[in-house]
Amino acid sequence: MVDFHLRKDSNSPIHHQVDEMRRQLRHISKSLSDHGIDFDDMAHDAEKFMRTTRKSAKRAARHVTHDADILSRAAQRAPAGAGTVLAVAAIVGFGIGYLFHLAQND
Repeated sequence: MVDFHLRKDSNSPIHHQVDEMRRQLRHISKSLSDHGIDFDDMAHDAEKFMRTTRKSAKRAARHVTHDADILSRAAQRAPAGAGTVLAVAAIVGFGIGYLFHLAQND
């Protein structure tokens, strides 16, 4: 059976660190409010930003999925045309990369 005192002693440094972090957070919050910055308003604004960003990311993912689906169907209907387009895109990409490399060496 585990001795309760050993368990209590092993958790005390963790509790001490948590208490210290809480004190530091209270100090930071007070310092921010002394400078006219409300920590709760900042947290609310950050949460609102994250919600908006998440919605935008989901919308962008839906568009990319839709476009990829359209491209895959087009490639299935005309594999030779899709291969030609990919080859031309690869050549153009290589050419741009090569020119960029030459420009950096000058």
